[in-house]
Amino acid sequence: MAKKSTIIRNWPKYLLQWGVLVALAAFLLIPGKNPANPEAYCPMGGLQALTTFFVRGSLPCSMSMVQIVMGIVLAASVVLFSKLFCGYICPLGTVQDLLVKLRNVIGWQGIEIKNGSVADKVLRVIKYALLFWIFYMTATASELFCKNLDPYYAVATGFKGEITLWMSIVTVALVLICGFMINMFWCRYLCPLGAVSNSLKFWGWIVVLAAAYYVLGLLGVNVPWWLLLALFCIAGYLLEILCGRPKLQVLHIMKNDAKCTHCGICNKHCPYGIDVANSRNGAVKSVDCTLCGECTAVCPTEAIHTGVCVKGGRNLGNVVLPAAIAVVLVAVGFWAGDKYELPTINVTWGLEQTMEDGTVKQLVDPSALETMEMTGLRSVKCYGSSMAFKAKLEKIRGVYGVKTFVAHHRAEITYDPSVTTPEQIQESVFTPSKFRVNTPDPAVVDSVKM
Repeated sequence: MAKKSTIIRNWPKYLLQWGVLVALAAFLLIPGKNPANPEAYCPMGGLQALTTFFVRGSLPCSMSMVQIVMGIVLAASVVLFSKLFCGYICPLGTVQDLLVKLRNVIGWQGIEIKNGSVADKVLRVIKYALLFWIFYMTATASELFCKNLDPYYAVATGFKGEITLWMSIVTVALVLICGFMINMFWCRYLCPLGAVSNSLKFWGWIVVLAAAYYVLGLLGVNVPWWLLLALFCIAGYLLEILCGRPKLQVLHIMKNDAKCTHCGICNKHCPYGIDVANSRNGAVKSVDCTLCGECTAVCPTEAIHTGVCVKGGRNLGNVVLPAAIAVVLVAVGFWAGDKYELPTINVTWGLEQTMEDGTVKQLVDPSALETMEMTGLRSVKCYGSSMAFKAKLEKIRGVYGVKTFVAHHRAEITYDPSVTTPEQIQESVFTPSKFRVNTPDPAVVDSVKM
């Protein structure tokens, strides 16, 4: 089947992929405007933010609710459908696709690493190591550590963002060079979001792991959060290389054995080298499958379709359905992210005191406290400024807690109405303070970060 007809028959995938690339390029290259946060809608940042929220009770700087909802949406879509974000939305996946097509144009087959080979299994561990490192560093510092090495973020900011230059250069080189030589190298072996997605395909085991952690906590066994993260990564890796066939996914690429001629064209066009032609029971259950529709588009006998894995399968459409689901999920993410917001910080102080014998003495009756809302706090725009705002509130007599919502520059302040009033708190918050900032010696300090 000609390449032109492949693109035409799988038009929803290419429309979404190239549309995202064009939109990003147009947005980031608008003359006279500073590019907005380039990872504003990245589900990877949202998943890191959720981890930090559970570990520290706070959100990383510059994190929006849209990112968090996108992370939740990605997790739900992987469990119910497949890695639709990887196959239809992710710009890095699109670049990997284009590199393979460029290689085919010049007539070079590249280097093949067969699924299930020793090299394949060894290389797959890298993305899980990166996953642990990135999430551990993010949760402990309340900063998105992935910015240091994310190739997309580096390119989108013109290598001027919050990056570690050598890390960014290495990852960009790996995406371009290794992606040109080996099919989907970044996605298969290096992408930490791919590691999360692959692990979530075996969500039943992940639920068991989380339940065991929760039960141990109820029994008084204090298991460090980082150990749970490490077990998640280890379990995900082992399930990926030993099982490789998630059983709880609803939507699959299905093959009608009666129509299949075993010509092998589908295998040749699969970006991940999945053996579609010899899939068992008619369903392609490889952990790498993104429902990208390439096999569906090239099948000369129309033996491959998207469907539910039941006896005989049920044809739910060819290439349009997964793309339509991806669009709906992104739209839900935008809607929910705009409607709801998690607090960047949610802290209280002075309510109780731990005595020498270990008992806790209640200093203030929580039922007597009230909450006031302050808006227009333009200086409250990230985790650091939220903590600075909290430090200022701690000095106000009668104030015992604060939640900040940086996307809307607002805060909810808990106070004792018998001690202070909202008017007094407002006056104390907006009282300007003056202090001197000494200029650092250029001979000693080569750069300053604010």
